[in-house]
Amino acid sequence: MPSWRERCKELGLDPQELKSVSSRYEMYKSFTDAQGGETLGLARWYKWYRVEKLSEGHAMVTPPVQGCSVGPEIETTAPVIGEPDFLQLLELYRAAKT
Repeated sequence: MPSWRERCKELGLDPQELKSVSSRYEMYKSFTDAQGGETLGLARWYKWYRVEKLSEGHAMVTPPVQGCSVGPEIETTAPVIGEPDFLQLLELYRAAKT
């Protein structure tokens, strides 16, 4: 099985995006644990996270001009990778960190 970095390269995903989402999960988990709450598992949290981002208008309609591995010459309006692929990468990344 390829490493999470190799898989990012195969899919054309900026590894920093994966690290950023993982960090958000860690913040959520730390906060919830500190409050004595029950944390969602990664897969359930990611589904919630995606819905939240879409509802806040963070859905990528067109690729950003800078700060991303997707350049303005890309003409697609679809996400860079699908939710299942991203979740799989997120799990690979988090497993590699432990």
